[in-house]
Amino acid sequence: MIRYAETDNTLVLHFGNEVRYTQCGPLNTLLDNVFSRGKIKNVLIDLTDAISIDSTGLGLLAKINNYIEADFQHKTAIFSTNPDITRTLDTAGFSDIFIILKQKPQLAIQENELPENIGTDRETAEMILNAHRDLAALNEQNWQEFRGVVSALEKELRRK
Repeated sequence: MIRYAETDNTLVLHFGNEVRYTQCGPLNTLLDNVFSRGKIKNVLIDLTDAISIDSTGLGLLAKINNYIEADFQHKTAIFSTNPDITRTLDTAGFSDIFIILKQKPQLAIQENELPENIGTDRETAEMILNAHRDLAALNEQNWQEFRGVVSALEKELRRK
């Protein structure tokens, strides 16, 4: 489950339970929409209620970093109190590009829930490919880890 809110030029994303690729299509659409409007200058990512996050979800977090870093030259904050999630973030190199806070955020905002995946199979495959490209581009270790996935997804999309 992914919930979100916009407040004071900040997008707040609250991830709960298992974050899987089936939830990432609507998240990708939300990110494209809010970033294209140009009003969002900060993103706060709350992973304190997440128990897992897949590589597509990590790729969309990388997309957030790319946007905020390129346009506003500052790091995005990720809140994570789950040691497994924090270890996953560290392994992916996120501690180098995000501010990882091992505490629960104190936010009193009204959140909206994103729906499950609403895209076509091709749209979903393209979103997964782009998320993995963003994740692989973060560092050499990620490139080695995900280049096979990126290559396989590119081949699959060429066949469709």
